[in-house]
Amino acid sequence: MKKVFLSIAVLFAAVFTVNAQTADEVIAKYITAIGGADKWSKVQSIKVEGQIEVQGIQIPFTMQAIQMKGARVDAEFQGNKIIDITTPTKGWSQNPFGGKATLSPISDDELKQKLDDLDIQDAFIDYKAKGSTVEFLGKDEEDGNEYFKIKMTSKNGNDKTYFIDTKTYLVYKVESIVKQQGQEVKSAVKYLDYQTIDFGIKMAFKQDQGQMMMVNKKITINPTIDASIFNGN
Repeated sequence: MKKVFLSIAVLFAAVFTVNAQTADEVIAKYITAIGGADKWSKVQSIKVEGQIEVQGIQIPFTMQAIQMKGARVDAEFQGNKIIDITTPTKGWSQNPFGGKATLSPISDDELKQKLDDLDIQDAFIDYKAKGSTVEFLGKDEEDGNEYFKIKMTSKNGNDKTYFIDTKTYLVYKVESIVKQQGQEVKSAVKYLDYQTIDFGIKMAFKQDQGQMMMVNKKITINPTIDASIFNGN
């Protein structure tokens, strides 16, 4: 009987080892495809200028972030300012169209969902050192292409499933569950139009969120950013 249990234990250990190795192999090729860990380690700040396209309307936005210190998005539509700020300990938002006429603190749940975005050097790079875990979920097909599926759970407890193209090894889609107005909602974002920018790193210039498309027009790596813009003032 002991031998039977031992055999079962060895079998499961082998399965999990294969999954871990497969996930890490895919992740290694993905990191190479986006420029490599050495180049991404040089990214300490970023500024993205672009537009949000929804129902034929174009809304300009600017995103600024400093690695693990703060991130801020500013947009304006019909004279109304939309602001979103995230820091390691606090967050604020202002969206008159969502019932927030002034800049107000966000809830702990909202902050938890946004904390992973403070890592602008890509979640997969040194993911173990960052406290994240991954799980290989096999393959899937969509839009005539085949994708590896890898689930990542960050140290903040956020789960995301990444669809990585089996040919290009670039992320095609990310699925996650987010809380909106107290309810859990499935979110899916497709990453399109990858371009090589400063330092030789590669980033998607379009994010298709279904009814809304975010289009990056200009991405600047390591701009000088005044950290006071993350103070929530």
